[in-house]
Amino acid sequence: MASVKPVNLPSVRHPSHNHPLRIFKAQKEDEIVCSGCELDLTGQAFKCTKSDCDYFLHKSCFDLPREINHKSHPDHPLTLFHSPPYGQAYGCDGCGQYGSGFTYHCSECQYDVHVGCAFIPETVVREDHQHPLTLLYNTPCKGREDVVFICDVCEETVSENLWVYYCKDKECDYGTHVHSCAVPKKEGGGEEEAILEALRMESLRNARQELEAMRITNKIKNSVIHFGDEPERRYYWVRK
Repeated sequence: MASVKPVNLPSVRHPSHNHPLRIFKAQKEDEIVCSGCELDLTGQAFKCTKSDCDYFLHKSCFDLPREINHKSHPDHPLTLFHSPPYGQAYGCDGCGQYGSGFTYHCSECQYDVHVGCAFIPETVVREDHQHPLTLLYNTPCKGREDVVFICDVCEETVSENLWVYYCKDKECDYGTHVHSCAVPKKEGGGEEEAILEALRMESLRNARQELEAMRITNKIKNSVIHFGDEPERRYYWVRK
């Protein structure tokens, strides 16, 4: 009688981790956090082959380009670091929150952006607002001592150097934080994070498709993404 050979799942290596990784499909009920972007992990992913090692990566985080040119920091490219560049947690210059996973980093300026923030969409839609919100890389109040920017959802003050989603309609003067406040919360909790994560991953997929097209057209062999020019913007003030 012929014996059945055990199935050996293929493994891959990633520079962020010492052990091999294998393909893994994460379920929502698993409550797993990605070791790269530090967001909840569902769907196609990679996990460490060692049973006692809790290392997981979104497939999109596994495939992140090593270097990007980003509108928020036009003077220098940002390089992917798989651990905090300062040997400890870093503060994201996009959302203002701390991180301990992957980051896009400018060593010359000590500028850091979460990998999840680097690919958030340039526009989002809230069901409770009639216009789309546009991503700005600082608040409209930057450089003005007489005004502050207040998130219209949580009503908290936003530091002038942080990114915000803002309505460009002159009659609205409506803006939010870039994360949980950017999309409306629904009953049951957690939906807003799922929506934002999906938007981030969609933006990343689109960026990688553009990169692949560039490789085919121009025979580019590196992994640099060039985003488009900064759109023309009008700024309006949120007064105290």
